[in-house]
Formats: sequence, structure tokens, C-alpha cells
Amino acid sequence: METVHDQIQSLITKLSVQCSANHGFGFMSPSIYDTAWVSMVRKPNNAGEDEWLFPECFEFILASQLPSGAWESYASHVDGILNTSASLLALRKRLEICPGNLDWETRSKRAEIALRELLDKWDADLSDQVGFEMLIIQLVSLLEGRGIVLEFPQLNALKILRNAKLKRLPLSSVCNAPSTLYHCLEGLIGHIDFEQVRHRRDANGSMMGSPSSTAAYLMHSSVWDDEAEAYLRNVLKYGTGNGNGSVPSAWPTRIFETTWAITTLAESGVEIDSIETCKVGDFLQKAMSEQEGTLGFDIGSFPDADDTAKGIMTLRILGESPGFDGLIEMFEAEEHFRTYHGERNPSFSANCNVLTCLLTAEDPTLYISQIAKITRFLTTQVYQDGVIDKWHRKELYWMMLLTRAFEVLSSNEELLRKLVDLVPDLREDIPMVTIHLLIRILKYQLADGSWEQLCEVTSYAILALISLARLPWIQQIDLGEITAAIARGKSFLLSKRTQWAKGHYLWIEKVTYASDVLSEAYCLAAVSAPVPPVALPLESEASAFTFPGKKMRVMMKKTAELIARTPLLSNTEPYVLRAAEMQACYALAALQRRPLSIFPRTAKGEDKYLCIIPLAFTACAAVQGCGVSLSVLREMMVLSILNFLADEYMEGVIEKGFVGNLGEVRNLIQQVFVNNSEAPCTNGTSNGIVNGEELSLAEEHSHERSGDRASLHDVNKVIRKFVSHILHHPTALSAPRSYQTRLAFELETFLLAHLAHAEDNHRFGHQYGGLYSTNGENGLTANGSGMLNGDKAKSQGNPIMQYVEPKRTFYNWVRSTSADHTSCPFSFVFFNCLIHAFPGPENADIYASAKTAYLTEDLCRHLASLCRMYNDWGSLRRDADECNLNSVNFPEFHSTPLLPSQSTGKEECAKVDEKRVKSELLWIAEYERRGLQTSLALLEEELGSRGKRTVDALKLFVNVTDLYGQIYVLKDVGTRTK
Repeated sequence: METVHDQIQSLITKLSVQCSANHGFGFMSPSIYDTAWVSMVRKPNNAGEDEWLFPECFEFILASQLPSGAWESYASHVDGILNTSASLLALRKRLEICPGNLDWETRSKRAEIALRELLDKWDADLSDQVGFEMLIIQLVSLLEGRGIVLEFPQLNALKILRNAKLKRLPLSSVCNAPSTLYHCLEGLIGHIDFEQVRHRRDANGSMMGSPSSTAAYLMHSSVWDDEAEAYLRNVLKYGTGNGNGSVPSAWPTRIFETTWAITTLAESGVEIDSIETCKVGDFLQKAMSEQEGTLGFDIGSFPDADDTAKGIMTLRILGESPGFDGLIEMFEAEEHFRTYHGERNPSFSANCNVLTCLLTAEDPTLYISQIAKITRFLTTQVYQDGVIDKWHRKELYWMMLLTRAFEVLSSNEELLRKLVDLVPDLREDIPMVTIHLLIRILKYQLADGSWEQLCEVTSYAILALISLARLPWIQQIDLGEITAAIARGKSFLLSKRTQWAKGHYLWIEKVTYASDVLSEAYCLAAVSAPVPPVALPLESEASAFTFPGKKMRVMMKKTAELIARTPLLSNTEPYVLRAAEMQACYALAALQRRPLSIFPRTAKGEDKYLCIIPLAFTACAAVQGCGVSLSVLREMMVLSILNFLADEYMEGVIEKGFVGNLGEVRNLIQQVFVNNSEAPCTNGTSNGIVNGEELSLAEEHSHERSGDRASLHDVNKVIRKFVSHILHHPTALSAPRSYQTRLAFELETFLLAHLAHAEDNHRFGHQYGGLYSTNGENGLTANGSGMLNGDKAKSQGNPIMQYVEPKRTFYNWVRSTSADHTSCPFSFVFFNCLIHAFPGPENADIYASAKTAYLTEDLCRHLASLCRMYNDWGSLRRDADECNLNSVNFPEFHSTPLLPSQSTGKEECAKVDEKRVKSELLWIAEYERRGLQTSLALLEEELGSRGKRTVDALKLFVNVTDLYGQIYVLKDVGTRTK
């Protein structure tokens, strides 16, 4: 067997030679869809009768029909619909000419049944293949004209998509200017005059390199076109079918496959011999000069940003210096680069290629505005988990392209400085995104070293990991694990070397296709690319991407050591926690740079939660394989910080300062929600209230009675700001109305639960002469001395004092006031507003039915109670010092219930066994955990496969909430407010 080096040279030579071939070449796999269209072409003979021009294509179609009656769905549902409907149309056309053929009749009936089933199961919202919105509607119409009427659920949605596309590309312009519609002319049958598009035919006789479009043109043109016929004959002869009667979706594809292969090999460190590839350079320069600095997938093809960028990079690799003007002038848009004019949505991979291309300039700072635009677009897409690339099915492909771009970007310090000055958020966003990708890639490597047991996909992962390993912030994590994963991947590839040149259906055109030459190029690049050394780089304070501050890293490391001791994370691999730790540092830096000024600070001591919050989310997400977007994690980090601050405020300001006026605070809170329920605010304004600065007359009078108008006025402002931030959050406002209603209800319940808890605290403290004493008509008020009669010392000696006659059971309290007080229920609804925006087929509305809504709420109740009990277990001493009511203060945990007159009896207090009581509390907490697990399992069963992503997200929320409780068992991380 030849060496890898020899195989590389052989591939490069093959591509170089083919570039000079007059007939063109391409390695895209055969397409049943296009072959069916070519099989329908008829040509007048000398006798004036039409005859089938390519009978071998029809024979290929017949031979390819599956026992089910359908034709193959290569890799997507749309593949099956297009292949089956086009082949069925070919059969019906044959039967029109030769009725009575029993074999064709039988095949046609089976195909019709199969097509109806395919259409019934199809979700158009999840499809984005070339021109599918036009092609399927057209085939449905053509079949209807032959007696096959197809009604299916997505028909109207499909018509809307088609009309939207035609609005951007009006039919009146098809004849007047180049357009991507020339690649899909079969979708315009009956809408245009095909005589008027003849002058738009490519020099090789094709309609934008498409066999199906060219066939449709020949079929509907009144004057025969010999050059178009010659093109189709060349496709049949020189395409990948090699004369077996099949044609690919596009041909020739010299620029596309050649530039992709050469740039991939060069980026992996392979030296490209410019002498060997001089034919490639000449070919590309000629093509670029003919198209004003742009390129398409073959010479003379409609230009696109992808091929233009790859062509420029290839020429630069070969020692040429092409300009970037054509790329920028033709494809730059307001927020990203277009692949081509009139596209419905942007291509992520195309923008990756354009970014890498611009970074190869001698002075890329000249293009800083374009680089910043694309980088912001790409990071935002990953942050929002919104990447669905239009040219490739596998996410590892775009991950490979993005990490390569970031590798090149990180090597240019001057450019980095200008970039982060222009877009400061990128200082944290780029490291967070790359760590996010690293975790996902490592998580899904299989035991045999592969990814999905496919050579081509495995090569994408290896190349992505190599690029990631060269980033300085990644090098601070665990290069040993990364290099080990790369070695396992390379070992898999070398063991499957005979499969390198056998492409898989990964690439997207009208139908999905494979490319043997690209598969071979990526595999060769992956095994040839050198692995970065394991030695850690020295930190450079001069770097634009300076590591998070030393103090922050020390604090985060200590926090990571703490959470590594919890049952939830104790078995987690060290590199996962290290990656989460580094990601949390960047998350915290971003949060500190954009603080929310809602609550005035009143607490004492350090904010221990500031490290715990981001790390809890990044660690749980990392363990789960990062199934939730970074944007969701970021919003939940912000919410969690706000919840801690809300607790501080309610306990440190309202509970201490409004002991006798809690009823008025309750009225104030209820009024806030009455106002917020009327209409959403805009820029902090709702119903005439600007950030809560205007008060109702009733509030003003109450302030005058209590004598503390200014203080209550401030409370009103703070509460309104907090409520407005939650209820008028863009994600909340975009969620279904049922979600918004639940969110408002749970948020109000949360705030009112704080008041109820404050009243319990006051009553509990008063029973033991604690923080509060009676003060005339106002009832319970703060005692200026803090503790009375030496009882502070007593509480510290024995924190498990009994709450005398609480007027409700522990079960009732922990399931209502106490659970609501945790913020878990309202945060849970807010979280579901966030995940409701998930794209994809595995998202479900958890409140859509009575069963799922009940299970969801029951799950949350179990979780909140569990969280409360773990929290109380860990904060028992602090609660006793501050006279906060704790779970273990309820009579159920005491052998002898006390009467009010016995509330200060030291003998009764001494009888309590702290170890026993805490053990009972944990037992009850674990009982709630069993209820939680049951609810989650039943919800997952009820939602089925359609709710997989939603359930995964819910599991993340459960784990983060559970982790907080487990941390409290190890260490009280609460902040003292009294």
C-alpha cells in the first residue's frame, strides 16, 4: 500500500490534471432526483416523432426503486420526497406514451403510496436543501396534472416558503440577470418562457451546472439546444456514474472540490508543490478574471462567497496574491456575508470560510470591520445554539471550520487587539464558545476512537481538536486529554484506510450527496496534521485574550474543588471540570463587566455565590455534553445572581425595616403585578410607571400613616425594576401566553413567600426572645440590641430550637411557603421560556396538555422542596444566629412539642439530638428526590422523542438546582443579612 504522503501527492496530481480537462470533472455521488429528470427528456427524430433521449437513465430509475415503492432517502426526509416524486413523475410520463405496461403501473401505484406516507411525515420547518420549497410544490403540481392529487399537512407552509423565495427573486428578473434560480428551472415550469432563458445558459451547455435544470430547459424549450444535449451526454459519460445511466446533482464541480481539497491539506501542514499544481493556479486565475474576482463551483458558474473564499485561499497557498474586493463587494451584507444574492437564510460554514480567507491577507487589519462582523455573527449563532448549516449535515463540519478560523485569528495579536476594541464582548465570547465546542467534541467520541464510526466525520473532529489545542486558553485546560482523543481518532482512521475515498451522504444540494475526493482529502489531512505539544504556554499579560485575573482563578479553583466533592460531580473526569472552571471564569468576567443595578447591596461578608453560580451551570452543562445553549446558561446565571440579591434585599431590607408594615409591602407587591399584567413595558416603561418611580394615591397615603414614605417609595422602585426585568425579558415576551401567565404567578408567589417567611421568622424569633420584641400597636419590630437576655449564646449552643405551634405542618410549609421562597418555581418557568426557543424537532411544549403540565409542575415542586431541605441542612447554624426559621425547627423534628409558655425552656432545647434531626431531614429530602425522579421519568415517557431536547434541558435545570443543595451540605455559602 502506498504511503500517506504518496496518496496525498496522487490526489493533488489527479485534481491538477482534471482541472485542465476540456470536458470538466466532478466527484459528487449520483442523484436519483436529477437522473429522473434527465430520463424524461424527449427529442424529435428525423420522422418528426419524439423519442426518449436517455433510456439508460430510466433503466437506472427502475433498478433503484425500493421494495417499499419509494426511492432512497440518502440522509434526509427531503431526499426521499424529491427522489420518489421525480421518479414517480418519470413513470407517469412513460405510461402516458405506453399505457398498459403492467410493471410500470404496479411500480407507479407503490410509489404513490410511498410518496403520500413520506409527505404526511414531513416537517418543512426542519428542511433547508437547495430550492426544496420550489421543487416539491412543482412536482406536486405536475403529478396532479397526471391524476395524482397530493394533500399533506405541510402543503400550505411549503407554499408560504416558495412565495417568500419568489418574492426575493421575482420571475420577471430571471431572464434579465444571473440568478440561482437557473440551478432550479424545473421548479419554474409553467411560470416562465424557457425560450427567454437560453442566453443564460453556461458555456458548457448547462443551466448553472444542474442536470435536472438543464433537462427541464430542454423539455420545455420550443427550439432544440444541441449544446444542452451535449452537456447531459458529458455528465452521463464523465460523471461519477461512469456510464451507468445516473447523473449527480451538479456537474462539473472543479473549483469546489479542488479548492476544498487543497486548502484542507495545506491547513493541516501538508506542503503543496506549486509546480505540481500550476494547472490549478492557471485554471483558478482564469476563472476569477472572467468573473470580476469571484468564483462559482465551476468556471463560469454563478458566483458564491464559499467558492470565492476558497479560491482566494487556494491561490494564496500557490503563491499568488488575489484581491478581496470582489468577495467583499458582492457578498457583504449588514450582519454577515451572503453565500449568494437572494438567499433565504445565511450559511454558517460560508461565513467561516470567508473569515478564514480574510485572515490570510498580508494585513488583515485592513478588513477589521468585515472580520468583526463575521466573528460576531458566528459567535452569536453558536451562543444561541442556532447553527443549522445549509451546505452540510454534520455539526462537526462547521465546528472544524470555526475552530480553524479562531486558530488563525488567535495567532495575530495586533488584529486581536483591534477586534476586541471594536467588539469587547468577544474577549469572553470566543473563549467560551471554543471551550463549549471542545467539551461537545470530546463528549461524543466513541470507544473505538471514531465519531459516528465514519472516517470523514472523524477527520472533521480531529482537525477541530488540533485547532482548539493551539488556542492559549484551551491549553490551560488539559492538553493531555485532547491529544489522547486525537491519537485515538487517528488510530481509527489508519485502521480504516481503505474507506477514506468512500464518501458519505453528508453534503447538501437539492438532495444530499457524497464526495469521494473530499472524504479522502479530509482523512489525509487529519492523519497528517501535527499534534500541538502538551507543554503549557506561558501566560502573557500583553495578550488581547488575557486569562481571567489570578484572584478570580484562585477563587474559581477553590469552588471547583468544592463542587467536585458533591455526589453529583464526584465521578466527573478532571478535564471536564477544568474546562467548566475556565469557562466559568470567562462567564463571570462577562457578568461583572455588565452588572444589573436593580438591588442595593445590604449583605455582609464576601459573595461566595459569585463563583458558584457560573460554575454550577458550566459544570452541569459540561457533564451533560453542553446540550443547552450558552445564551440560556448566561441568562440563567444572571437570573441566579438576581435571585441571591433578591433574597438579600427581602431579608436585609424588607424583613428588618418593615416589620410592622409587611401588610403594606404585600399590597405594594400585589399592585405591581396588577400593573404588569395589563401590558408589557418598553424600555422599562409600563402603564405610566417608569421603573416604578410613580406611586398610587393609596400607596402615598399609607406611607404618610406609617411615617416612612421615602423608604417604601424605594422598595416600590426596586420591586418594580426586578419584576419588570423578569416579566418583560425578551424571551419571556416571545414565549406563549400560558408561559407568561405562569411566570407572573410564580414570581408574585416568590415575593409574597418572602413576606410570609419573614412573618414566620418574626414569630419564631419572638418566641425565644431573639431578634424581635413586641412594640406597641405595630406588633413585632426589630430589637436594636439584636438578641435579648443572652439568648444569642443559647441559640449558638443549640441551634435546633422548636417553632412553637406554627399553625401548619412541616409538610405544608415546605411544599408551599418554603418551596416558593427558594425562587426555584419561578426560575423554572423562566428557564422554560428560554428553552422554548430551541430550534429543531426535539423541542416540546411542556404545558401543552394536562398530563405534561401536571407532571412538570409536580417535578418542580419536588425539586423546590428538595432544594429547601438541603439548604436548611447546610445553613442551620447561620439560621439560628439570625433567628431564621429552619425546617428542623418544626415540631415534627422534636420528640416533645412545646407550649407557648415553655418557649424559653433550656431543658427542652437540650433534649434535641442534632445528628438525628439532620439525618431525618436528609431522609425526607431524598424522599422528595424519588418523587422528582418519578415525575421526570414519566414526563420523558409522555413527551417521547419529540421532546428529547426539552427533557435534556430540564435535566440540566434539575442538576444545577440539586447541586446548589449538595454544596450547602458541604459548606454554607449563604450571605449573612442580619
